[in-house]
Amino acid sequence: MFKSFIDGALLGVGVAVPFGPVNLLILSYALTSFKKAFFLGLGALVADAFYLSLLNFGVLHFLNQPLFLKILALFGFCFFTYIAFLTIKQKPKNLEIQKSKVSNSLFKSFLKGLFLNISNPYVIGFWLSFASLSASNAYPLILTLGLVCFIFFWILALPFFVGKFSHLFKAKVIYYINVFSALIIEYFALNLLYKTFWG
Repeated sequence: MFKSFIDGALLGVGVAVPFGPVNLLILSYALTSFKKAFFLGLGALVADAFYLSLLNFGVLHFLNQPLFLKILALFGFCFFTYIAFLTIKQKPKNLEIQKSKVSNSLFKSFLKGLFLNISNPYVIGFWLSFASLSASNAYPLILTLGLVCFIFFWILALPFFVGKFSHLFKAKVIYYINVFSALIIEYFALNLLYKTFWG
C-alpha cells in the first residue's frame, strides 16, 4: 500500500516538476505574490481533479475524440497566446511597484490556472495514460492519492521557495523572466496547434 503511495508521488514528480506553462506562470507570480502563485497552481490542480473525476465515470474516454481534441487545441492555442501576451506586456518600470501592490484577485489567478490545464489536450492524454497505470496497480486510490499529494506539495513549495528569494529579483530581471516565460508559453501554444493538426 505504501509503495503505491510512493509510486503515485514519483509520478507526481514527473507531472508537476517539468517547466510547462503552469509552472512558468507560478514562477512569475511568485516573484510578486505567494498567494496568487498558489491559487494559480490550485486552479491547475482542480482541472486535474476534474479530469480525474471524468475518468472515474468513464467520460474521459468519450472525450478522447479527434474533433473534440481539435476544438480544445484551438481554444488552448488562443488561451496560451493570450496568457503569453499578458505576461510580456508589463514594462520593467511597472514591475517594481507590482512587488508591493498586487491588484489581481486570487479568484482570477485560480481561473487562469484552471483554464490553462483544462484547455490542454495533453492533460487529457496524461489522465488516459494514468488510467491504464492505475488499473494495473493493486491500490489505485492510494496511487492517485500519492500523485495528488505531491502536486499539492509542489504548488505550495515552488511559490514559497521563489518568494523567499524574490529580493534577488530586480524589476529588470523579473521583466526578462516574464519575456522568457511568454516565449516558452507561446512555443507550447504553437506546438499544440502543430501536433494537433499537422503532427
